[in-house]
Amino acid sequence: MVNEHVKDLQYAYQEHCNSSDDEFAYRADEDMTFVDWEAYYERDIFTMWERIKGYTSETGAGNYMLNFASYTEFAEFCYAHSSKKMYMYPVGR
Repeated sequence: MVNEHVKDLQYAYQEHCNSSDDEFAYRADEDMTFVDWEAYYERDIFTMWERIKGYTSETGAGNYMLNFASYTEFAEFCYAHSSKKMYMYPVGR
């Protein structure tokens, strides 16, 4: 019970400090649109994209994988295979 109270306070504090998150008015059970989802997870998606491109470049796999893929297509793929929800707590931070 105390842990839930502490988590609620931490969440409220994070939401107060993250002014950029204020523009997203989704509840946990609502699906986000692609545009909002991509904007909310932009840093995470871009980091994944850069690491995948770097790996394929370093290993030579780029000769036959993701030759014609774009960042937008990658983000759309991630969205299509995601829950389309906003996580309450930041991922990886």
